[in-house]
Amino acid sequence: MSIASAQNDEDEKLAMARAAAALIARWGVLSETAARLLEGEGRAAAMLGIHRALRCIFVDSDRAARWIGAPNEAFGGVCALDLMLADGLEGMQRVEAYLDAEIAS
Repeated sequence: MSIASAQNDEDEKLAMARAAAALIARWGVLSETAARLLEGEGRAAAMLGIHRALRCIFVDSDRAARWIGAPNEAFGGVCALDLMLADGLEGMQRVEAYLDAEIAS
């Protein structure tokens, strides 16, 4: 990999992290909780995937933000945010897969 492409990869990761942080803030998540959500490889991309899916399901971004914090039977009565905090990247992938399945149905 060339130095230029490595820099582009880092720039892309930074841009994804910034976009994911802005998204989480729009959901009303506190800063320390947001930091826990975004720490680790692949998490910003997962958060953006969740956002993409929510945009397909909900036109209203406020409704999407409420969905993230509402208890959900699909997650054993736990809200998506708590699932993502408890299970990290695996929880985020589970939320994204659930939303993608909802879109497909």
